[in-house]
Order: sequence, then C-alpha cells, then structure tokens
Amino acid sequence: MEKHPVYKIISRFVDVRPEEAFTSVLMFFYFFLITTPAYIIKPIRVSLFLGWLSAEKLPYAYLLTALLIGFVVTLNSKLLHIMKRRLFISLSLVFFITNLILFWVLFKEQWPWLSMIYWFWSDIFLATSITQFWILVNDIYNPRQAKRLVGFFVSGGLLGGIGGSLIASRLAKIIGTEDLLLICPVMLVLCLVIVNLVYKLHLREKREEVREPTKQEKPKIGYTKSFRLLIGNRYLMILAGIMASAIIVTTLVDFQFNSVVEIIYTEKDSRTSFFGTFFTSLLIFSYLLHVLFTNRILRNFGMRFALLIAPFFLIIGSASLFFVPLAFLIYWAVMIKGGDKSLAHSLSQSVRELLYIPISPDIKYKAKVFIDMFVNKFAKGFGAILILLFFSLLHFTLRQMSLITIIFILIWVYLIVLINREYVGIVKEKLKIKWQDADKLVLEKIDVDMTKLVFDTIHSKERSSVLYAMNLFDLVKSKNLSPELKKIISNKSDEIRASSMDSLLELDGEVLIPEADDALDDESLDTQVKEIMSLDVYQELMKEHIDKIVSKGGKEEEISRMEAAKVLGMMDPSFQIIRKLSKLLKDESPEVVGYAVESAGKLKRREFVPYIIQQLSKPSTQRMASKALVDYGVKIVGTLKDYLGDQEEDLRLRKAVPNILARIGNQRAADLLALELRKESKDVEAEIIESMYKIRSKNPQIHFQENIVADEIVQKIKKSYLILIELHDLKSDKKKVSLVPDLENNLARSLKQIFELLSLIYPQEDIIKAYQNICAGTKKAIDYSVELLDSILKKEIKEFLMPLIEDLPFEDKVRRCKKMLKTLEKG
Repeated sequence: MEKHPVYKIISRFVDVRPEEAFTSVLMFFYFFLITTPAYIIKPIRVSLFLGWLSAEKLPYAYLLTALLIGFVVTLNSKLLHIMKRRLFISLSLVFFITNLILFWVLFKEQWPWLSMIYWFWSDIFLATSITQFWILVNDIYNPRQAKRLVGFFVSGGLLGGIGGSLIASRLAKIIGTEDLLLICPVMLVLCLVIVNLVYKLHLREKREEVREPTKQEKPKIGYTKSFRLLIGNRYLMILAGIMASAIIVTTLVDFQFNSVVEIIYTEKDSRTSFFGTFFTSLLIFSYLLHVLFTNRILRNFGMRFALLIAPFFLIIGSASLFFVPLAFLIYWAVMIKGGDKSLAHSLSQSVRELLYIPISPDIKYKAKVFIDMFVNKFAKGFGAILILLFFSLLHFTLRQMSLITIIFILIWVYLIVLINREYVGIVKEKLKIKWQDADKLVLEKIDVDMTKLVFDTIHSKERSSVLYAMNLFDLVKSKNLSPELKKIISNKSDEIRASSMDSLLELDGEVLIPEADDALDDESLDTQVKEIMSLDVYQELMKEHIDKIVSKGGKEEEISRMEAAKVLGMMDPSFQIIRKLSKLLKDESPEVVGYAVESAGKLKRREFVPYIIQQLSKPSTQRMASKALVDYGVKIVGTLKDYLGDQEEDLRLRKAVPNILARIGNQRAADLLALELRKESKDVEAEIIESMYKIRSKNPQIHFQENIVADEIVQKIKKSYLILIELHDLKSDKKKVSLVPDLENNLARSLKQIFELLSLIYPQEDIIKAYQNICAGTKKAIDYSVELLDSILKKEIKEFLMPLIEDLPFEDKVRRCKKMLKTLEKG
C-alpha cells in the first residue's frame, strides 16, 4: 500500500506510523494555534497588572484564581456530562473568542481592577485550552504512541509560544498593548476548524476511536466525586502532589521575577515589550532544549531522570541567590525564571503528560481535569498565602523567600521518587500472563518420579515377583503414596511373598523377608530388609550370585541382573559388595542399566558417576541417568561442568548436562552455567540458556553475573538483527521465499532466548509478561509491554532491543536494525 505523502515528509524527523501521520500533523497545528494566543495574552496580563495595580497585589490575583477555580471545574464537569466532547470544545473556543473581543472593548476604560478580572480569566483560558488538548491526546494515543509523538506535539506548542511572544514583543510598541488582543480570536477560529476536522477524520477512517460517551456511558463527573477519586488512588495523589509542589515553587519564583521586573521597567508598553522579548527568548531556548534533548533524555535515561532535572536546577538557582550582588539581580531573575519555564514547557511537560497515559480511561479524564484545573490553581493560591505570610507580614526579603522555595523543591523531589515506583506498577497491571510455563505446571501438578515408580511396579509384576516386591518396598517408603493407590497396588498381595525372592533373599530355606500384607503400612519393613542385607553370609551369597549372572550375560539372565541391580540400591553404601554395581552399569541391556543407574543414584558413591554420565548419550537411559545425577546433588557439579565444556564428548551427553545442573539448582550450578555461556559454546548454548532460566524460575534468589548475561543478550540481539535482515532479503526474492518460515522460526527462538536471558537479571514475572504480550497480545498490550521494558531495562540493553520489539512497519524495523547493527559492530 502506498504511503501517505504527509507520512513521507514527517517520518524523516518524527517517529510516526503511516496511519498516525495526518492526525498527528493536525494535532501539531492545533497545539501551535492554542499556544500562540496564550503567549500574547500572558504578557498583556502581567504588564497591565503591574501597571494598573502592582507586584504587591500579585498574591491576591493568585488567591482569587484559587478560590474561584472550584466553581469553574464544577461547571466544566457538568457541561462535559451533558454535552458531547466535540461540541463542548467547539463552544469553549467560541466562548473565549467572544470574551477576547469584550476585554478589548473594556480595556479602553482603563479600570484598574479589570486587570484582576482579566488575570483570573486568562488563567481559566490557559488551563482549559491546554487541558482540552491533552485530554484529546490521552483519548487518541496509548503510552507508546504518546511517548513517540508527545515531543512532536510539544514542539508545536513551543513554536506557537515563540510566535505569540514575538508578536507581543514586536507589536506592543506599534499598535499598543490592548490592541494585541485582536490577533487572538483569529487563531482560535482556526483551532475550531481543526478540532472538528480531527473528529470527522477519526469517525471516517475508524482509527483509534476518540470516544464520545453515549447517554448510558457518560460518567457523572463532579467536584466531590473527582476529589474522592483523587484521594482514593495513591498514584493520583502522588501525581497531584508533584503538580502542586511544582506550581508552588513556580509561583514563588514568578513573584520574585515580577518584583524585580516592576523595579526595572516602569512604562506599560516597554514592560509589555520586555515580557514579549523574554517569553520569545525563553520559548526559543525551550524549543531547542526540547528538540535536542527531550527525546534523547527520555530514551536514554528514562522518566525518573527527566523528572528530576527541573527541581535540581531550581534548588541550585534558589540557593545561588544568596551569593548574587544586587547589580546582577535582574540577570538572576531572568535565569531562574527562564530555566523554570523552559523546562516546564519542554521536558517537564512531556513527562508530566506521559504520567497520565497508563491510568484507566474511566478515571483518567476526571482526574486530569481536576488536577489541571483545580489542584494546580489551589497550589498557586497556597503559594500566594506563603507570599502574603512571609513577604508581606513577616517581611522576608527576596533572598529569604528562596528558603521557602527550597523546602518545597525537596518535597517535589521526594514525590518524584515515589511516582516512578507507582508508574511501573500501573504499567504491570495492564499486562496479564498469557500462558503458564509447561515444565513448571507439570512439576506442580504431577510427581513424575512417583508416577514412573508406580508404572514400573505394575509392569514388573508380570515379569518378576522379586522386582515387584522391591518396587513395592520403594512405594511403601514414599510419603506421596495415597491410600487409594496403596489399595490398587496391593491387590492380591497375598500372592507376593518374600520366598518368591529365592535367588536373592532366601537362605537355607528360611524366609528372610516377611510377607507383604494388604495394608502396606508396616513401618518396620524397611528396617527388617536392611538388617538381612547387612548379614555377611547374605552379602557373600549375593556377590557369588552377581558374578555368576554377569558372567553369563545374554537374555536368559536379564531379569536376574535387573533384580541384582535393584537390590544393590537397597543396601548400605559402605558395603563392599556395592562395587559390583559398576559391572551392571556397563550391561548390554538398557533395562538392567536403568535399574543400576537408579541404585547408583540412591547410593551416591562417586566412582559410579562416570558410568552414569555416559548413559546420558543413550535415549533409553538418559532420563534415569539424569535423575540419578540430580540425586548426587551439589558434590558432582564440578564434574558435570567438565563434561559440559569438553568439546570431544558426545554432543547428546553435553546437551543433557545443563538440565541436570538446573535441577540441582544451587548458586554454584548457576555460576558454572554462566561461565560456560561466556565461552560461547554454540552447540549447547540453547540448553544452557534454558537451564539458567529454569534455575531462576525455581529459585528467584539465585544471582547471575550481570555482565556475562548482558553481553550474551547483546550478542543475541545482534544475531536477531542479522536474521531479520536476511528475512527481509528473502521476502523480496521469489525464488527463495520457501526459506522464509524457517527464518521466522529462528527469529522467534532467538527472541525467546533474549527474554529468557533478561529474566535472569530483571524481575522474571515482569519479563515473562512483557514477552508473552509481545508474542500474543493486542496492539495495546504490545505497547504496554514495550513501555514496561522501557521503564525497567538499562540503556545499554534497551536501545538495542527496542527496534526488534516495537510495533513498526517491517521496512522501518529492518532499517533501524541495520542502523543499530552498525553501532554494535563499531562498538
């Protein structure tokens, strides 16, 4: 499908998808046209207020806004409840257009207190118009889309602010401060057109739907309910606290700045021109900061670092006031105000809006309106009270006011630390486990070894009453044998007598093993058997018997050799006769070897280990050999590692060793697997990675060396890049298209191993959720998965992994992988 021309243009400098391109451009210009009049209105507001009243009256303006904003929020909420979103935004724009014309007429009268009313109105305009824009963004985009596009939108807002500030600075002295207002309605009319076009476009093309609640769906949003919603949600409370702390700090800084400007600039139009010039410079700097650093900071350092930049700058700036001479006070004021606003308009605004994205839609809208329109203004009112208390009543100097600022900056920093933890938690809640780990599920639900013993017992009844009896003894000793199972197995047990073990357990016609009764609950049975087997005469007879049946070999004595192998495992490991087991471990019959291996696992004598390990190369005995080696436990971990690393050993044997180490599952086994992984043993690499994953699944406390695992992850990512590029080339070659499925399977296996490795050094449940939702989730689930990984992974892994897992067009994905591959090869 041919790509839209708009996409071809903006995709060169914006990370946008084809289906998002046209809407994103409209949203860019919507924000541009909203912020242009905002930065014409702001210089007019401050200049008229300082001229008609004074800086000392600023706290009253802040308080007026804080006191009356609650009524505005309530009215706004009620209108949203009874009106469609599209109609409400359109009528809001018409309302502000008519208000601007009315203020232009009334300003001719030059009533001093009109500037106070205009101050309050401008706060309402700024809060409402900007909030409505970001609500639309929240409705349209999910977290990953928003993170990609928010920088583009903010650029539009900053450019609009620069345009508005330039207009104010250049035209204030030419047409006068009041006449600047006539430019704003023109911009808002254009906003009106764009808003309706955005809604129309979404309805027509059926893209990510901007929901207009039906009568049944409309939430009743009121001041009281919004407040209860806020205090009942820890994440929203912290978010509101961050917003409030930032606004209080900004209010204190703003007061210090305006107080200095009032002293320097006394003439109205000159003051308006200064504010226009200041805001122009500020926004140009903000734009450059945003374009050059915002995306880089978010991508490379994450939201936590981005959120902390503004408070750390302000705490340094506030503290520096104590060392600034009076002659340079204006420069300090411009620096701290400029830094505060530059960060607020660029980096801080981008991150702040991202914090709303993962909140559930049913509460996000209510919370955002309440925080943006009430909490922020309440915080400004609280800042005004602080100014009245400390500056007006206690007569603090501007320098001493910085102490108050520093206190609230520290609160701000503390809340940022809290919200980062909460943010990751909310993203995790959006993801669900898609399927259970099969191996783990089997181990939880089924006792495989017990099941095999039961089947072996039943099977042996038809072959040898001796084997049957000994298997029954093993079952008796097992705590997992249920009463029902005992009853089944003990059926007709009166036929089973110790006398049937004539070749092994009967001496001079005397029965040495008591008859097994139906209940199979005689606790002394095992003790009696061991006492008999410890007799010297019995062991001598057994030795002769084993020598005899081993020397004969062949099928005729196979059952006898199986019986001998089984009975040796019931003896004490210290008996000399146990050495005879080594002959049975080399028997030609897999079944004999199976019983011998089982007995060796019980006895745990080291000289049997090489014989057992050799059985790993044979499919018929591999399972029993693996279990026996696991029974040996930690004392043979080093031996297993030697076999694993020996390139000359049978490959099937080596491939079986990692799983045994995983079943042993201690820290030393984990360390040895990691060291072997570092050697890049490609022929057993998949088994090593899977076994390391199993160890971590069984015991989350096991630690893997992060540098080893991280290096392997990067190598796996590099391998995936190469597979993806080869896959791209094959798809374009019709002659080789049949090879595509194999490559796709290779890519899937490689991606699976990457996530298995990630789970070794990051929280395993989080990694599993992310992987499963990337493989089998909806588009929204994939975006949340990528967002979770973006929040928890370190930069050196994250930047290379993202091109593989992000929801990109195939061509774009290949292009990014090629670019990152060059970076890896250079490194």
